Amino acid sequence: MRLPQVHLTPRSVAWIIALAFIALAARLALFIDRYAVNLLYLDEWDFLAGLFDGANSWTLFRWQHGLQRQGLGNLITAVVLDQTGWNGKAVAAASAVTMVLAGLAALWLVRRVCGRLRVWDVAAPLLFVTTTSVDSYVITPNLAHGPLPALYLMAYALTLTVGSHVRRAVLITAINFLAVNTGFTVLLGAITPVVLLLSACQSGLRGRERAAYGAAFAASVATLAHFARGLVWAPAVVCFEFPHQRPWEYVPFVGRVLARPLDLRITLPGELLASTVAVAAVGLTMYAIFRALRSRGNSVLWNVASVLMGFTLVFALVTAVGRVCTGIPAAESARYIPYVLPGLFAIYLVLRCGLPSGRWQTLALVLLVSACVIKEGSWRSRREATHESGLKRAWHDCYLSVHDIGTCNASAGRAVYPVPEATNLQQKLDWLEARGYNLFQDR
Repeated sequence: MRLPQVHLTPRSVAWIIALAFIALAARLALFIDRYAVNLLYLDEWDFLAGLFDGANSWTLFRWQHGLQRQGLGNLITAVVLDQTGWNGKAVAAASAVTMVLAGLAALWLVRRVCGRLRVWDVAAPLLFVTTTSVDSYVITPNLAHGPLPALYLMAYALTLTVGSHVRRAVLITAINFLAVNTGFTVLLGAITPVVLLLSACQSGLRGRERAAYGAAFAASVATLAHFARGLVWAPAVVCFEFPHQRPWEYVPFVGRVLARPLDLRITLPGELLASTVAVAAVGLTMYAIFRALRSRGNSVLWNVASVLMGFTLVFALVTAVGRVCTGIPAAESARYIPYVLPGLFAIYLVLRCGLPSGRWQTLALVLLVSACVIKEGSWRSRREATHESGLKRAWHDCYLSVHDIGTCNASAGRAVYPVPEATNLQQKLDWLEARGYNLFQDR
């Protein structure tokens, strides 16, 4: 099999990637403008409660929602809402900007790990600047649950490319602190001590460098302890139990979580394909870890790949444990996509600069980039966005008209919050109305 070779100048490659970023960012902006609705919805009434109460910055940073903390996401959201009169579309736009930054960080990572950019690197914007993450833009935009974690993971991977061991240890410590306290990148907190311990065991390090890694290790453990202090056990679903009554369902659930970013439909009888994806992901992750260990931490590619793949696999496993009781199809929620993208991008990195140049590498890159392009043409995200924005818009218009929560819940076809009394919904709506914020801007 002979595949065509693409020979482009570095300037041409740069223009192609830049134009892809611009086109995808513009498409995402139009998507948000069309489907985002200026209305707080579902979980937003809970994780923004500190802003209603006038909580200080540290309280907002430490704010617990489910089993995660809001961290820097709450602080950025507070600024955005304060400057825009609590405009929900502005928060969705901030999520989009964050994902664009994650895409740029991914491109920088390619440059650091693989060297000169090639046309295949258009995969970075195709993966990160996408409309498939409907939850992040249309349903319940939350910077702390998806967008910021995706950016943190790419920034964390970039720290592994830093040449100075002392500087690397400092950067890992800082990013790990922010990540552990923001969304489900708390899981990175269990990975960081291992990374630092292995780094400290590298041969040829000077005493100062080992000391830096030792101090960073201690700081990473302290960060986890700080996160856990005052944490309240709060499973996201009432049906949670461990172990699950049908533990074999964990495997296809993991597979569906991992396949969702490429919009793969894996509904074969017995969830065979989903289970195959999960098993393949475990194999790839174990191989990446093996290569990183074999290099004794001296391979930047395999250090990065093992961390990103490892995080994504752990996230999928934890999600399966927490959500499998709601049914395997729940694994395809778009809210999980930003957490899976770094692991998927790590696979791209391995194909891009871990395989020998030749037709098989070209074929693998063609297939992956083609899959990224095809999923952008899917109508799935548009259908989800149309449905969800329709429900929100109906409630928005109803409440401005009749000012009655119960009536608008029935009229819209879905409650803006399941149990209004549990979150003091009426008081919060009155607070917004008195200030002309959020949906009351649209009267």
